[in-house]
Amino acid sequence: MEKSGKVWLIILFAIAVYLLMGIYADFGKLSQAMKDFRWAFLLLLFALTTTNYLFRFIKWDFFLKQAGVYLNLKDNLFVFFSGLAMIITPCKIGEIWKGWLIKDINGEELSKTVPVVIVERITDVLGLAILSIFGVLYYKQGVYLILVLLLLFLLFFAAVKSRTTSTWIISKLETKMGKYAENIKTMHRTFEATMEPKGLIGMSLLSAFAWFFECLGMYIVILGFKESLNITLATFIFSFASLAGAVSMIPGGLGVAEATISGLLQFFGSAPATSVGIAIIIRLGTLWYGAIMGMSVYLVFRGEL
Repeated sequence: MEKSGKVWLIILFAIAVYLLMGIYADFGKLSQAMKDFRWAFLLLLFALTTTNYLFRFIKWDFFLKQAGVYLNLKDNLFVFFSGLAMIITPCKIGEIWKGWLIKDINGEELSKTVPVVIVERITDVLGLAILSIFGVLYYKQGVYLILVLLLLFLLFFAAVKSRTTSTWIISKLETKMGKYAENIKTMHRTFEATMEPKGLIGMSLLSAFAWFFECLGMYIVILGFKESLNITLATFIFSFASLAGAVSMIPGGLGVAEATISGLLQFFGSAPATSVGIAIIIRLGTLWYGAIMGMSVYLVFRGEL
């Protein structure tokens, strides 16, 4: 009941966000912009978003194996796609749910699977940061967010890899969480296994490649509104807005990602109604499409596993 209440709160918050966006854009002008949109392009956006998920599944499977967790293909696809239902949680942290799904399937301890979810999210952020770099020449203010995220990653990486630092942190945690001491050590070993530089760099590049399909979806949607913007800027706007939504810690980045997309589009010349329309369609074809797909996969296939 409590979880259901939280879902309804998120939905109500989303409705409020989109109502405010409509007021800002002028409902009449926004309605006309949406009417002029070529809706066949939305199907292409769905296809590009799905392609992004398939490449990210390869990354997820790689990190699971690095951690010594093995699932058959059917179970692994179920876990990965079910996890998409949690993309409307703050920073997608709800995807840790995938660890519980794996535990239900083969009894694997959360101390081995939760770090995999975290490292996968880290490489998502790194992939989006790589894509965002292509646009900072057009919007120099964006470099600060990227630098802060990279600094946080380097600090986390250094803490995991430094024996002195990690030993100190583990000892402090053991003092406060005595009965979970072994779990803390297992989590650290998993982080070490999944954060080997070669694999981490390779998977971050794969992540950038995967997310580029949604950036390409942004470009397609802009064309669907009969607007003109080069693909480099479209890539920057989508990836930077996704990063802004992630660091905001607001569920699904609601409001933040939409406002960033709309604001940057206006910065580069789009009208308010068109920019808001583009933001709404993009989020429909990425955020909400993924959440609905994830919940549908879970509800349809949970009884078969």
